[in-house]
Amino acid sequence: MDIIPNLAVPVEGTPTTEPVTLPIVEGSHLAPNDIVDTPIKWDSSTMLPFTTLTQCHIETINAMGKEMKGYFVGPMPVGEFLQEFLPTSQIPDYDPSSFNFVVGAFSNMISVKNEEHAYKPFINTIKPFTPQLSFVDTHNHPDTQNCSKIDSAVFNIKPDICVYPDGCEPSSRNCDVSATEINIEFKWSYSHDAFCDPFGVNSVISRTEKGMDMLGQITSYTAAQLSTQFCTHAFSLLIDREGAIITSAIDYNNEPHLADSFHHYARASPEMCGVDTSVMLASNKEASIARSSLNIPNITRMLKVDVPNAEGSGLLTLIIPQPATKSHSPVGHWTRVCPAVKIQPSLGCR
Repeated sequence: MDIIPNLAVPVEGTPTTEPVTLPIVEGSHLAPNDIVDTPIKWDSSTMLPFTTLTQCHIETINAMGKEMKGYFVGPMPVGEFLQEFLPTSQIPDYDPSSFNFVVGAFSNMISVKNEEHAYKPFINTIKPFTPQLSFVDTHNHPDTQNCSKIDSAVFNIKPDICVYPDGCEPSSRNCDVSATEINIEFKWSYSHDAFCDPFGVNSVISRTEKGMDMLGQITSYTAAQLSTQFCTHAFSLLIDREGAIITSAIDYNNEPHLADSFHHYARASPEMCGVDTSVMLASNKEASIARSSLNIPNITRMLKVDVPNAEGSGLLTLIIPQPATKSHSPVGHWTRVCPAVKIQPSLGCR
């Protein structure tokens, strides 16, 4: 049994052009799905929508895996990874004495007979290292809010475990990819490992079809997360490994790196965790006015962002809906377009 976790940072992209001011829409009836993010990498075989049809499902995720295989680098030594992306020197008031790892900490998990029985012992073991986070078993509870089965253009997302800020997990057990911070996927067989040790080969990516299926699956989770959130990057975990930067394999029952990674992450700033802090939650009053102006459902989560004023100096504060899940690879996804409402100061909603 191979338990090989890899933390990764799939990066949505850093714009290489001048910032684009969001369109200001006052009184129109545009929904988030009515406008298209640009530019999109259109030459991919995976631009066909995700589907929940059994006869198409494996072919689709396998194609996404093959598209993404050229966008991974590694393996990066775990210690270097932590120092680069979660350095303790940038975590305020970090106390190294609060981290106490004991060899064999995950013994209860790796001793189980199948994957489904591993979720609970993993959560019980990792939670003491990260009291600031909540771990929810979602392996049989798909995201029905952002990735509805009714919409065949969106893949059915249900990571084995979703990680949320403590106290912010959904009221139901269903995955909410718009709120999750880390997606965790388990695989209990070598044959499903999306990655390999690159001895004598040029790539860390597995060459097997099952490995390519796994690569497509974890990529679809990342694509769903990045399309419903405003992130600069995201962390994911594959227990047998994910992303654009792959760590070397971790013997996490005998080495502290996996627990230490979560220990760092739980104490890191939002910016270090990949949150785009230029985007904030709108107030209830701002959200209500914007929903009415855009004629969108009252349950739509509304956000607030300041953008340069194209017609003068200073910044404009715009209210925008949470982005909708898109069934596209994250590759080539450089900008995001949203319907927006400019709240007039005279309404007292600045």
